[in-house]
Amino acid sequence: MRIGIYKDTLANGRGADVAVKRLAVGLVERNHEVVVFEKGDISARLLEHWDVVISAGTNELLDLSSYSGAPIVQQFHTNPRGQFKRRRLVRNWRIRRALKRVAAIQVLQDAFVRQVSAYGPPVAVIGNYIDVPSVEEAASARSGKLIVYPAAYSKSKNHRLLMKAFASLRDDFPDWRIELYGKDLDGVRMPPAVRAFGWCDIREVYAKCDFLAFPSVDEGFGLVIAEAAAFGKPAVMVHDWIGTAKAGGGIVTDPTVAAYAAGLRRLMSDPALCASAGAKARAYCREHFSKDKIIDKWEALLESVIK
Repeated sequence: MRIGIYKDTLANGRGADVAVKRLAVGLVERNHEVVVFEKGDISARLLEHWDVVISAGTNELLDLSSYSGAPIVQQFHTNPRGQFKRRRLVRNWRIRRALKRVAAIQVLQDAFVRQVSAYGPPVAVIGNYIDVPSVEEAASARSGKLIVYPAAYSKSKNHRLLMKAFASLRDDFPDWRIELYGKDLDGVRMPPAVRAFGWCDIREVYAKCDFLAFPSVDEGFGLVIAEAAAFGKPAVMVHDWIGTAKAGGGIVTDPTVAAYAAGLRRLMSDPALCASAGAKARAYCREHFSKDKIIDKWEALLESVIK
């Protein structure tokens, strides 16, 4: 297949950009011809022949609204309802109209199917794949008594819950610390034992931590949970975003300071539980989010659309 993937910009470096690049790599490894193009190239690229075009978001879908060439598969990298803004009625109407014209829609979780099924096109649930490191790489840089939270600084990521919960545990766990990694963290004031960084080689971060704190209240998938799980690290969450907690690979708490602190305490005070939960999370992600399984699903979807 000759596949065009349209992402209006790849400059943000967030999860959607990572997922688009990984999808392209996985399809190329299956001997498909794949071109990822951005907004500056769209006019020229749409004159080329494609077997199928993947639209990576609703901005992209609107840019493709007058395209009548190859069938379009629409991706949702976030919770679909978040794409419809309260005061942007015309834009919302344009998105809904465009969704009725695509060949298929892809979402990341079963919970999102109901939101988009009413538009008419078939809906496929396909998660993001992860690269599972070797056991040696996963254990290569463990530093001990370290919690990490990789997420851009925003209200929905719920950093404050983590900060308050961790502060309540400081007297009992004075040797523990937290490291935050993500966009817009520069200049954010943090309490003692908490350090904030920008983006970095996140694989090294997963390797050195004990577990992941992820109190985010709105996710399309929760890619960092899967990435940490690949390194054998569990997560403390307020929602079981990708199913690792149900498989014993993490802890879900209520979104209150007391409940979240209790979840952190369980892993901080019990290294054996932390290791066991991490192993279960790793096994779960290898079973459900390996590259081969995810690319198999994408190939099946794209072939059905072309036929």
